This record gives sequence, C-alpha cells and structure tokens, in this order.
Amino acid sequence: MKRFIRTLAVFLAPVAVLLGVLFAALWRTGELARMGDIESAMARGGTSLVGFAYRDNTRTLKQNVAAARGARVLVLGTSRAMQLRSGFFASDSFYNAGGGIAYISQALPFLERLPDEARPTSLVLVLDQYFYNPQWCSIEPEESLILPDYAPPAPLYAFRHMLWDFADGKFSLWRALTTPQGVYGLAAVGRGSGFLADGSYYYGDVLFHPERGEDAGFHDTFDRITRQTGRFEPGDTPDEESLAETQALLSFCSENGISVTAFLPPYAPSVWRRMQETGSYTYIPAAVSALQILFAQYGYELFDYTFLPETDDSQYVDGFHGSDRVYAAVCARLAEDSALLSGQFDKEALQSLFTAPGNPLTLPESS
Repeated sequence: MKRFIRTLAVFLAPVAVLLGVLFAALWRTGELARMGDIESAMARGGTSLVGFAYRDNTRTLKQNVAAARGARVLVLGTSRAMQLRSGFFASDSFYNAGGGIAYISQALPFLERLPDEARPTSLVLVLDQYFYNPQWCSIEPEESLILPDYAPPAPLYAFRHMLWDFADGKFSLWRALTTPQGVYGLAAVGRGSGFLADGSYYYGDVLFHPERGEDAGFHDTFDRITRQTGRFEPGDTPDEESLAETQALLSFCSENGISVTAFLPPYAPSVWRRMQETGSYTYIPAAVSALQILFAQYGYELFDYTFLPETDDSQYVDGFHGSDRVYAAVCARLAEDSALLSGQFDKEALQSLFTAPGNPLTLPESS
C-alpha cells in the first residue's frame, strides 16, 4: 500500500504543480481581484486595461467610476458607445461610461446617482435605435433600474473555465504569470480586450484577426435580422414610454445645467441596407423625428448617424459595433454638426485618423 501511495504521489506531483501554476496565473491576472480595488484603481487612473473573462460587473463599475472621476465630459450609452476615445475630445476631463446602461430607462438613474459635484457639464448620449422599439422594451427586466451589487469572485468557477480555455490554447501561461501592472482580468491578458483608462473599450486580438470574430462576415447579425431577434426585432412606431423616459432625462439635465448632445450610432453599411430591404424597422426614422423635436424643446442636439456612407464594412467589428476608426468619423461629423460640442473637436485631425492607411479596424497609433 505504501508503495502504491508513493507511486501515486510521484504520478500526481506534476499534475499538482501544473494546477498550482495555473491557479497562480489566474490570481496574477487579477481575475479574482476585489471589484472595489479595481474600481479604486480605475478612478485614480491606475489601470491600463481591465477585461474579465468570467464575471461581468460593467454597469456597477461604470457607475462608481463615473461618480469618483466627476468628468466634465461624460459619454453614456451601451457597448455601442464604447469606441469614443478621450483622444477625440479636447477636454482633459473625460470619461466613457459606455456599458453603464442597457435600456434608456437606466440613463436618468445613472445621472441621479452621481454626486452633484460629479455630474458632467457636457453629456454625450449614445441612443441605440432599439431603445425605442416596443418589442425590445417589452423584454426589459423589472429589476433593471436596480444597480446590482458586485458579484464576488468565484475562484472554483473561474479556475474550471480557465482550465478549459488553457486546453483550447486561448491564452499564454507565460503572459498570465507576467501580467503587467495596471492590467486586470484574463480577457485583458489573453485576448488583449477590455476597458482602457478613459473607460473606452479595446477589442484586442479580434481587431487583427477579424475572421476569428463571433460575427465574421456579419453572419450572426444577418441571422438576427432574418429571425427578427436579438436587438433586430421589427417595429413600426416608437415606444411612447421610452420617449417619455428620454424627456424625463432631458428635463433633469436642463434643471442641473448639463448640456446634452446625442446621436444614434451607425450600423455596418451592408447591415443597414439589409434592414431597409426588410421594411421591418420603420420605427427608427419615426423615433428620430420624435426625438429631434424633443431635444429641440430643451435646446439640445440629436443627430442620426444610423448610416455613415463614408464608412465601409471592413471598419466594423461586427454588424452593429463600429471600430474606433468609425467613431473618429462620428466625431468628425460632430465637429461639423454640433454647436454644443464645437470646441471639443479638431475635424481635420479626426478626418486624418479616419482616412489613415493601415488596419481598417484600428487607429494608426494602435496598428
């Protein structure tokens, strides 16, 4: 029996060492770090990339960091707002809270939760088209206005999934063990994806290998359009409750001295053409018309950038997320269209970023 135990121990020792090294790597990446610690680091500018693989606390994180930063220029929206970079703006007080909301109903509570001194003077509001689709609004959870508490790290869950990802070759053990200062999370370490210091999002490896992306060729987006699901539900008229929630948001901003410039973000050109061919999305132009009237009542601005003819499909990460190059084009548009943000943009510099040669999914400095 003792001989058997010794033999088993010799056999299992390398496995135990490997598991120990893997767990050390998981710990080293910051995947198991306390969200409060990461929030504090983000608030003081002590992070360069934050991307978790096995947990998602984005709404709460963006809310708390926005409150701590108190940026004068604040971007608010879903993931379709995340490509607005601080470098596009002249202000040295900027934060991108993209991901801080998933429905328009959450925008007003986001601002209300900010301390008075942390509220922005300029709000850049990115209004996803489907915010105003009655079918999309109908699936909003009843508890969506509640800001969720941070989910504590789940070491065993994360470790199990890390083993699978390691076996699939999704990350380098050496890179995980040598995670640099300011980088948190296995997605940031393994794929180079996550939130940058200004709150904007970097897609990492998929920008250099778009053929590996989940929506390569926009096949998933086109499938959603065909099945009329996943933010591509059909609709004829805009949702009245969502319009009322937008008005309440604008009223709050007016009462609190917050200037608001909003835009509807672009779809990839072929996706927008496919959507038009179906004739199933007439709620979008109807919503634009209603919103423009509403914004004008408060002296605010709304621009419809649903289709940007100067962009092409190669510049979109997926069917409805433009790259930072696309959002440089958006800001070049704002430089010309917006009176409220006129001092924030250098149109010529933004045009140069947009038209520069190189990878169509990245800006020149990140190529």
